[in-house]
Order: sequence, then structure tokens, then C-alpha cells
Amino acid sequence: MKKWIIATMSITALLFAGACSNNTTDKPKETKTSTTKETKVTEHVTKTVNNIDMKVGIIKTTESTKKDTNMVSIAMSFVNNDNAPVGVGAADFKIKAGDKTYTVYPQGNNFGDEFKPGETLKGNAYFELPNTITKGTLVYQPLKKEEASWSIEIPAAK
Repeated sequence: MKKWIIATMSITALLFAGACSNNTTDKPKETKTSTTKETKVTEHVTKTVNNIDMKVGIIKTTESTKKDTNMVSIAMSFVNNDNAPVGVGAADFKIKAGDKTYTVYPQGNNFGDEFKPGETLKGNAYFELPNTITKGTLVYQPLKKEEASWSIEIPAAK
């Protein structure tokens, strides 16, 4: 059962990543929107922590079912440059905006897996945020220590 869930999550993450990865360069480009609004992180998108290359991709925002909140999806990819398998999950990430910190939306189809040296892990982290938040800091904090951060812009839901 656990393998089935992991396989389903991996396939879904690959589908999402494949749908979002129509640009193979790191140059920002205009994104087209339909029912959601997207933005790309423009600062240094790839950071290396503990021999893992971490890259933040497209950020999408849709309206949540809760009043005055949005569902924010952040596409991410990871390359294991270590000599042993490593694990990374969406729960290791937080968004800081103002004086508040937001954790991943637990019911979202969040990424999380262990992957071998040389392999790539792709997936999305989902956050439910107040619709007034337009900027923040995405923080990689697997334990209590912040190990990497990205300044991000949260697009308004369309």
C-alpha cells in the first residue's frame, strides 16, 4: 500500500513538473495564465544544501475554498549530488511573510521521497495563505535551523 501511494505521488509530481517545465533554461519568461496566476522566482533559483541542488520553479495561486485565503503551489526540483540516498519533503519548507510563518498544507499533494545519488526529485509544495500576502520568503528548514531561503512573489489568484 505504501509503495502504491509513493508511486501515485511520484507520477502526479512528474505530471505537474512536466506540465510546468516547458522552459529548459533558467531565463525568466512570460507565463500564460488561465484559471491560475503564475510567477517564477527571479533571484538565484538554485541553491545547494548538504550536496543537494534545490531549485524553485513556477509559483501558482488559486482561490481556496476558505474565505480570504489562496492555495499556493510551488514547483521544486532537487538533484542528489551526495554519495548516499537522501530524503527531502515539502514539510521541510515554510513560508515567512511579515511576522508569521506558514507551514505546508497537509492535505495537498506535497512531494516527499528518498532518492539515490545522481537522481532528481521533482514535485510541488502547497501552502494555504491569506490572500493579502504578495511577497514572502520560502525557507528550507528540515530541523530547527534555516539552511536556505528564497525571496518569492505570490501572484494574486485570478
